[in-house]
Amino acid sequence: MQNNNFRISVPQNMEEINKARRLAEEVFMQFEAPTFIQRGVDSFLDFLWGKRVQEMIDEGSMKIWCCYSDDQLVGMLALREREHISLAFVKGDFHRQGIGRMLYAEAKKYALAMGTKRITVNASDYGLPFYKAMGFRETDMQLTADGIIYTPMEVKI
Repeated sequence: MQNNNFRISVPQNMEEINKARRLAEEVFMQFEAPTFIQRGVDSFLDFLWGKRVQEMIDEGSMKIWCCYSDDQLVGMLALREREHISLAFVKGDFHRQGIGRMLYAEAKKYALAMGTKRITVNASDYGLPFYKAMGFRETDMQLTADGIIYTPMEVKI
């Protein structure tokens, strides 16, 4: 998918996947971590770089899309089990340019092709407005697990 100078692609090797993970860490530390207690920051980083994410990538139960502006990686989205957004991050300088929407559109297209009827996400406070704009609705009140504060949401597709 291409829009202006943006292009969406699926990482083809571990080097590209790890670049996407580094982008997720960078954006998380800039926008999310300042509102988290240390336990939440540690939990997120353990998830991002932990063995389980690697296993999900290896077995194909986590699919990642990356957005590039020219050759610069500027956004990423990871969908787990064809229905749960596990990671979604866009570099700050590229916010509000439609990158999140393009990444979500690719994930949604994939989910629909796989027979998925809904997509879920555990939205951070920072991400809540984006997900609401994409049609997601809250399914529960704000929760905390392992120091991570989130609001469960879903959208029927």
